[in-house]
Amino acid sequence: MKWSRYNIIFKMHMGDEVLLYNTLSNVLLKLGKNDAESLMKIKSGKISVDSLEEQTKKALVDNKILISNDDIELAKFKLLKQYNRMDDSVLALTIAPTLACNLHCAYCFEQQHPSVFMNDDVENDIISFIKGHVNAKYVHITWFGGEPLLYFKRIVSLTKKIKSIQGIEKYEAEIITNGVNMNEKIASSLRELNINTVHVTIDGLDSANNERRIGLNHEDTFAKIVRGLDLLAKDDNISKTVRVNTDKTNSEQFVKVYDFVRKRYCGLNFNVYAGFIKDSYGCGNSCVGCLNNTEQGKFLIKSYKKLGVPTETLLPPRYNYECIARLKNGYLIGPKGDLYKCWTDLGNLSMCLGYINDLDNISIDLLSEYMVGNDPFCDSECMKCVLFPICGGGCPHSRIMNQFHGAKNDNCCFAKENIEEFIETYYHLQQSINNF
Repeated sequence: MKWSRYNIIFKMHMGDEVLLYNTLSNVLLKLGKNDAESLMKIKSGKISVDSLEEQTKKALVDNKILISNDDIELAKFKLLKQYNRMDDSVLALTIAPTLACNLHCAYCFEQQHPSVFMNDDVENDIISFIKGHVNAKYVHITWFGGEPLLYFKRIVSLTKKIKSIQGIEKYEAEIITNGVNMNEKIASSLRELNINTVHVTIDGLDSANNERRIGLNHEDTFAKIVRGLDLLAKDDNISKTVRVNTDKTNSEQFVKVYDFVRKRYCGLNFNVYAGFIKDSYGCGNSCVGCLNNTEQGKFLIKSYKKLGVPTETLLPPRYNYECIARLKNGYLIGPKGDLYKCWTDLGNLSMCLGYINDLDNISIDLLSEYMVGNDPFCDSECMKCVLFPICGGGCPHSRIMNQFHGAKNDNCCFAKENIEEFIETYYHLQQSINNF
């Protein structure tokens, strides 16, 4: 057995304790003085693993701190990822019933798209498309847009047909919405539609939101969003996620929104996170305020220190799964039946694979780009990076844009430049809550 390349061990800047974190197992340990000294010597090769007590050695092996071969561990990780990518039993679809939206956000990558609504023919084509995946036992739908609540009746009719398909053993859905059109009728029908997660986007409190997310006649969109959240709060079985769209121009709003949600909806299954506006969203000049990866990392540490809340954002779990871009059975379907591999591509016909009623003419070139193009498992920099198990190589779309379309996106994890501070911040926050 030997020291894993995925270990991060360091003496904390505040205090004398030594922390040990393994990105492969996602285990964080506080070490006593003797254990820390022994492991530091094992890392440097000064002593053998065999010098450890058997009980200590077993615990370290169980938590992947000590491994027999780094390459084998990496191969096992790769095998799991490849299996998930090619799993025929899962069908993961994102469906946009419309491209229409009731807000005008300068950074939105869809703002130039026409207000197209899905018709009955496309709905029937989607059902045929799902039925064609005969091995799929689990179907997951993400309702997307545009603003999907502008065409809620299409969600209702499609769901009814999907739930009647023979052979599907489990069907789940979630929805991404700006929340403005959430009303009591919609909120009360979500469970019946198998929608168990609602993602609501917001840009800040009060005028900070309204000035960036402009509604019809400059209405108070923040008040409408909060009314919708109040309705969603009535059902604790539905997971509510509030994404705070964040860049340099409104970065102070994240902590304010987090604190607002925490106090107003305490214990009601709400989660808040910062969703960083990216240059790759195609937002043009409005992206001059985008935070780069290093700035995102510093922002998150500062924010969570101020909030005093430990979160997975500070200590992310191992990245076992893939987004639909890499999945064999993962697609985004637009309102005209247009097929894509990434949400960012919606409405961009140059990135359209084809149409669900003409599958014989799917672009194999584009499909190949997304399925295997710029694979992080073929990237030597990723392979030797200690953060690879929790990073996964970054966004597939971003990587593909770099290789095939001349982009220069930074695909590294935002914690890369200051991972020790991330770990230590998480430790101190967790300790303050339950004496970690």
